[in-house]
Amino acid sequence: MRRFFAPSLSLLFGLYCIGWSIVASSSPTSMRVGGAFFGVLLLALAFVYLRIILPQEQRENHAP
Repeated sequence: MRRFFAPSLSLLFGLYCIGWSIVASSSPTSMRVGGAFFGVLLLALAFVYLRIILPQEQRENHAP
């Protein structure tokens, strides 16, 4: 359960940042672009962890 907490939190905040950058039309453009960039960065971090790091850790733990 703990191994999925960090990527889940990263996904949640990444989606929040992207959603905020889309909805916040009254904010300056630089803030919206920064929010979108940060959101994509968090989503990429969660993707790398779930698709690359986690399977590698599982293989190392189950190896004889």
